[in-house]
Amino acid sequence: MLERNGHGGDLTTAVELFGVPAREMLDFSANINPLGPPPGLKDVLHEEWTGLVHYPDPESRELRRAISQKYNIDPASILVGNGAAEIIDLIVRGFKPGKVAVINPAFLEYAEAALKAGAEVLSVPASADDAFAIPEEALLAACEEADLLFIGQPNNPTGQWLDREAVIRLADTAAAHNTTLVLDEAFIDFFEDERELSFIREAAASRHVIVIRSMTKFYGIPGLRLGYAASHPDNISFIRKLQVPWSVNHLAQKAGVFALNQTEYETRTKRLVAVERAWLEEELKRMGCLPYPGKANFILVRTAASGPDAAELQLTLGRQGILIRGCAGFAGLDARYFRIAVRTCMENERLIAALRGALCNRREAEGTD
Repeated sequence: MLERNGHGGDLTTAVELFGVPAREMLDFSANINPLGPPPGLKDVLHEEWTGLVHYPDPESRELRRAISQKYNIDPASILVGNGAAEIIDLIVRGFKPGKVAVINPAFLEYAEAALKAGAEVLSVPASADDAFAIPEEALLAACEEADLLFIGQPNNPTGQWLDREAVIRLADTAAAHNTTLVLDEAFIDFFEDERELSFIREAAASRHVIVIRSMTKFYGIPGLRLGYAASHPDNISFIRKLQVPWSVNHLAQKAGVFALNQTEYETRTKRLVAVERAWLEEELKRMGCLPYPGKANFILVRTAASGPDAAELQLTLGRQGILIRGCAGFAGLDARYFRIAVRTCMENERLIAALRGALCNRREAEGTD
């Protein structure tokens, strides 16, 4: 099973399973910027190599100032962490919730962090009949019972998101019930209307809202691990006390500062994802698959009932050096669901050709048209 560690992008496991060298793998299982890291980042990391003889800044001050300037928020409202996963863990350990509400399906780390902290997980299911739209009314009701409420904005793996008015209603309801609303905006950078939709500025002044952002996905640096949270300075100060010293290494901090200033790269990425996502959706429909709507750099797909399931497709494609993310491990999904990242034109064409071949071979083997 490719997802034995609970996530996509596990090249080491893929090499063991499929026998294809890592450098030859085409990874659609991890939702990373198809353009790779910003041009010039390699030179920055080379220049900063000598800084490895010193401890990194334990407060990530230069990076926090860069984030502050980009979004016009107080640096004291920002906590930089070793990826969004560390931020999630710190929030749960810090707030010590009795009950944590999460959407199903959703990023697995929300529930896992809650369970590790001894909290009860309240499931708020999204319906396949409604294209897994985020269930606003059920979330509003959950605020009456939950101490923490996690929402992916957009949600992973479904790609669904809430409009700004819905987020405001949830934030107000959370505050009224003394619930902390955690908005995971790990993939919102890929939205062309990210600036209008993001709640980061409101969170920076709120005691009841925390926004999590990832820098590894959009800037193509998952190997460096980098993310941050924005909330009221009192919340940030409180959470930071639980963070181990030097959590964010020197190169990651410098990479973050550089990446935040690459506006042309950001524009190219958003345009590419919008165009290629639309193309992928149409091609998947032509093959009889059901791609779920969204704007992020990944697509949740359901296979046709008469065709191979996601596990069979994953095995067939994996042997060709193409990785997809099976989604049977997500609550609310089954073996017919898989997720793919949006990549470059040539890479997407290779994926579609491989999927089409796998589906055709299955039909021929069964003697169907």
